[in-house]
Amino acid sequence: MSEAVDVLVVGPGAMGCLHAALLAESGIRIGLLDHDAERARRISERGITLESVGSEHTVPVRCSADAAEFAPARLALLLVKAYDTEEAVQRALPALGDDGGVLTLQNGLGNYERITAIMPEVRVLAGTTTAGATLLGEGRVREAGRGFVHLGSPSGNFRRAREAIGFLRGAGIEAELAQSVADVLWAKAIVNAAINPLTALTGLPNGRLVESEGLRALLDAVVEEAAHIGRMSGAFVQEGVVNAVEAICRETGQNRSSMLQDLTAGRRTEIDFINGEIVRRAQAKGLEAPRCAMLTALVKGREEAARLE
Repeated sequence: MSEAVDVLVVGPGAMGCLHAALLAESGIRIGLLDHDAERARRISERGITLESVGSEHTVPVRCSADAAEFAPARLALLLVKAYDTEEAVQRALPALGDDGGVLTLQNGLGNYERITAIMPEVRVLAGTTTAGATLLGEGRVREAGRGFVHLGSPSGNFRRAREAIGFLRGAGIEAELAQSVADVLWAKAIVNAAINPLTALTGLPNGRLVESEGLRALLDAVVEEAAHIGRMSGAFVQEGVVNAVEAICRETGQNRSSMLQDLTAGRRTEIDFINGEIVRRAQAKGLEAPRCAMLTALVKGREEAARLE
């Protein structure tokens, strides 16, 4: 028996658990989709435990590995790693029927294109979030910040975009319509391309990148390179982007980036979909992105070393 949901959150990682808990708490009908049936059963039985400043509570959440149990779903919120995009969309399709949409708030570039290769573009939304969360264990997440969501419809389906914004705002998540989805995706990619691999390779929290003269110079150089490729790809990139990224490092000073967490845990990173994708887009324009290429190779080398160990 299926029970319809407004939002189907795809992926029980840190961001998935955070958003599932916030949406469920607000009274929005939600489901959480996991590829692991046994883990899904345990999360359904125990709920999601949400830690935030000075508080901890558990939120009941329906979780399943069978998307059909949530049909029909109005929106699938995709919060899996970029390398799992296609598989996650295919798993969610039985819940979406002929009208349900997909919103990707994932890291990296190219997720939107991979989703629209599977389902009609008019049903796909894309955006970014500045929310922060750490997965402490199965179904247990620490909220580092609710953040802000910019999302939009590259195909111009503003009705669907406004509906998604309504769901997020209903859960207390600030969300606005992006005038240019490409611009916000590139803005996030530039930040991630500089901060994530440098923190992952050094083992340092974000703030330390601007406290070392050498690391700060490298950070700034990567930002400038990625910003140049973004502009040459048609995105608007603000002047002063280097200062903006340095400010983010300071504001999130104690944060351990997701890429650092992945390397520490021996998991695959999203480097191919951040720095690696910037390199590919540079090459498509007849340009070079040597710093992004170097960081991609180094992070992949660390991944290989972890596998060998």
